[in-house]
Amino acid sequence: MTTGSLEQRVAHLEGAYQHLATKADLRELEGKLYQMESRLLRWLVGTILASVGMASGITLALNRLLNS
Repeated sequence: MTTGSLEQRVAHLEGAYQHLATKADLRELEGKLYQMESRLLRWLVGTILASVGMASGITLALNRLLNS
């Protein structure tokens, strides 16, 4: 076992608890993650729609150029 009194060992353990997350910290983090997920999803949908639009436009332009 380690040397030192029980009070010193308990004080050392209690000092380590200050670095741990609380339930409130976890709830706040969950909210931030939800907001980030919503923003990423909106960007993803927008990027997909823009890509499909550009691909369709290029296809139509090439089709008109090659068939005229």
